[in-house]
Order: sequence, then C-alpha cells, then structure tokens
Amino acid sequence: MAPSRVDRSLILETAEALVDRDGWRQLTITALATKLGVRGPSLYHHVDGIDGLLGELQVRALGDLGAELQRAAMGRAGRDGMRALASVLRDFAARSPGRYDLAMREPFDERAVLRASTAASEALSAVIASFGVAEASLELQLSCLATLHGVLALDRSGLMTSAVDTTAVYDRAVDLVVLLLEHEGRGEAWRT
Repeated sequence: MAPSRVDRSLILETAEALVDRDGWRQLTITALATKLGVRGPSLYHHVDGIDGLLGELQVRALGDLGAELQRAAMGRAGRDGMRALASVLRDFAARSPGRYDLAMREPFDERAVLRASTAASEALSAVIASFGVAEASLELQLSCLATLHGVLALDRSGLMTSAVDTTAVYDRAVDLVVLLLEHEGRGEAWRT
C-alpha cells in the first residue's frame, strides 16, 4: 500500500533501508520509487538525482556514526576509550552495512563529508589525546581507522572464512592501535 504522502524524510529513511539491505551501489531512483509506491520522476521534487541522494545518505551515515562515537568516548580514556570506539565502529558496520560502506567511500561532496565527519574526528582525537599524544594528526587518526576498517572490510568481502575467528582478528587490530597510541604517547616513533 502506497503512503498517502511521500516526503523527504520518508524518502531518506526508505533509501537508507534499501542501502543497508542491497548496498549503496544498487540504489536507483527506480528502485526507491518502487519501494515507495510512486513514480520515479516524482522523487526528483525531493532529491537531486541519485548522486545527490547518495551524497546526502553518506553525510547522514557519517553524522550518525559520529554521534555514536562521541557517546562512546565520553568519560573513557586510553585502552578503554579505544576499545569503546572500536566496538561502536564494528557494531555500526554490522547493523548498517550499506550505510557503513557508503560512509567509508570517496566523498560525493567533500565539504559536506568533512563537516559530517567532525563528530567522529573529535571523538577519535579525544581518545588519542588520552594516551598522552600531543597532537592527533590526521595521519594518525587515519592510521587508527585504516587498521580497524581493514578488518571490517576483509570480513565483509568474504575473505575471512568460517574457519577464521573474526572477533579475535578484530581484537588484535584494536590491540595494535592501542600499542601504536601508547608508543606515540610516550614520544616513541613506532616506525622502521
């Protein structure tokens, strides 16, 4: 049964559900219109084409993830803080796989993505600072994210078979990030 009124909020929520179910690459205006029970052209009154819609979904996903990361970082420091952030990242990827993948891809709108990433960056910076690191550089933040995201991406790609304990692999990745930050906090360059 078609909704009596299709509005922007319903369109975005439905698109998010489709992205999580099918992946962001599968989202089309036609698929979204079909799900909403309307004709495709009517959606263009609410969204700026598929790239505009995907860009907005990317910003929303980053905003939601950032808010969750900030809540997890509050009152936590060091190992406990990093483990809390890592847990949120993994939970978000499992709960919203399509939105997570969309958040972790090249920006549709770089400025909007930078603004939407502020909360996540602040949460990560605060936890990094709690290790005694004077400045949580972008490179250091991305090194932490890349380590954790790498495990999540490998798991989602199917590379980790049922013979692999993905939780143990992820826990080791978190331990590597903690070790890196402990070294950085002591002023020890952890490079070869």
